[in-house]
Amino acid sequence: MYDTVTIQILGQEYKVKAGGDASHIQSLSRYINEKVFDIQQKGKAVTTTELVAMTMLHMADDVARTRQELETLRQTVSDRIVHMIDHIEKASR
Repeated sequence: MYDTVTIQILGQEYKVKAGGDASHIQSLSRYINEKVFDIQQKGKAVTTTELVAMTMLHMADDVARTRQELETLRQTVSDRIVHMIDHIEKASR
């Protein structure tokens, strides 16, 4: 079931259909607005188009960094599991 959720981004109101938690959609719009505000404060964009582009680049960077961190954690966990299995196999001999 899809509910209509009203959000604001860049001072513009949008009604979006969301399947799931409306509070999650609201938190996403707050995150976007925080990114926009940060970029506005740094004076990196002049026009709305530049502001949107810079915001998207910053958010894409956040995603890329998070993906890399996740992959590093996955590899660390995998390595530790292999090490533990090795240790258990040696101890049970």
